[in-house]
Amino acid sequence: MANGFAEAGWDVTVLTVDAGIWAEVTGTDNRLLESVDPRIKVVHASDGGSEEPNRRDLRRYSRLRIEAPYIWKELFRRRSRKGFPEDFHASWFAPASEALHRIHRQHPVNLVMASAAPYVSYKIARELADVPYVLDYRDAWSFSTFTGAEIFATTSERGLLEHEYLKGALQTWYVNDPIRDEYARRYPDTSGTMRVVPNGFDPQPGHGRPAANATLEPRIGYLGTLQYTAVPLAEFLMGWDAAFGQGAAQIAHAVFRGKLSPTGLVPADVLEIFNSGMHRGLAYEGPISKRDVASFYRSVDALLLILPPGKYVTGGKTAEYIATGLPIVSVHATDSAASTMLRHYPLWFEAQDLTPGGISAALLSCAQELADPDPAKWAAAWEFGQQFERSTTLRPAIAELRAELDRRAGHAAQPSDRSKP
Repeated sequence: MANGFAEAGWDVTVLTVDAGIWAEVTGTDNRLLESVDPRIKVVHASDGGSEEPNRRDLRRYSRLRIEAPYIWKELFRRRSRKGFPEDFHASWFAPASEALHRIHRQHPVNLVMASAAPYVSYKIARELADVPYVLDYRDAWSFSTFTGAEIFATTSERGLLEHEYLKGALQTWYVNDPIRDEYARRYPDTSGTMRVVPNGFDPQPGHGRPAANATLEPRIGYLGTLQYTAVPLAEFLMGWDAAFGQGAAQIAHAVFRGKLSPTGLVPADVLEIFNSGMHRGLAYEGPISKRDVASFYRSVDALLLILPPGKYVTGGKTAEYIATGLPIVSVHATDSAASTMLRHYPLWFEAQDLTPGGISAALLSCAQELADPDPAKWAAAWEFGQQFERSTTLRPAIAELRAELDRRAGHAAQPSDRSKP
């Protein structure tokens, strides 16, 4: 997104947490950082201690944290929420807002875009008086995008705060229509400033149209963070075994790349799934740099889209998958927002339900296409996918923001009605 603004001629400064925190808590993709537009200035601010619960350096631990970790965490949470009603992250407000004011003094800011989570970013965005802001919702704050369950009511402390933030925003951005529509239902008086700016793919080195080569032993790839506690992994494994397991006539390989959890830490039983040999053809080959994803896509014949349940879930990888032009096997609820994106994709193989039979049928249909590919379908899939390039989705949204800021600047330059004779 930052690159998109820079390419459109904006002077972009990114304010984020200290780089060392990212490296310790989630890991960093240093090769991907090299793709950041060199015109973008990046300012790192201390986390203010907000990420302490996620840090794993035992030398930092107090005696209380060592001897009573649950009590320590609860006390930490309560202290944090005194500044902002969000667990843990509120401590980032002080150093981040100080950095924001410093940036503004050095080079006045015309627009602030806050991307969440954490949602304390929204409070930081409002720190510059009279500077418009945009709230970028990657996920919903007030309800679960997996289950649709309400996290807090519109009349609660957080609900009133969210409403205030939405009313003050120049725009709010959502990744799909279901999330936007639910927010419009919850806060109808702010629906006029809501926009859908869908996820897109960022072309990486080597991105190109795949060849429709026949294969009788396909490699079907999964790329991304596997949220094993949320996705239907057990259901997929049963479907995979039904299609390609021991004794099945068809042989295939399921290749997983990426982290097995957001932090990269996983229990032994999850690793055992891939290491035990219980599931014929299943393999985990570790994380991969974003800059190497095109080479991974060239190494597989089709892709697995395994997503958490929920009509609000698009999945960050969906657009990138579509852009590869490869066959895609969907293992997720049929009412998922990802299904809307995939509905007209020529090489889509959807599991009609999450039973072993439903999943195996989708896998075998994909294998049949790979055994005797239809070049016309493959050409159409490639053409269909290129519309999801991120710059294509960002360009009109950024242009609208520029037009609105220009309109406001022109209006401000005119005498006010009260000053006219």
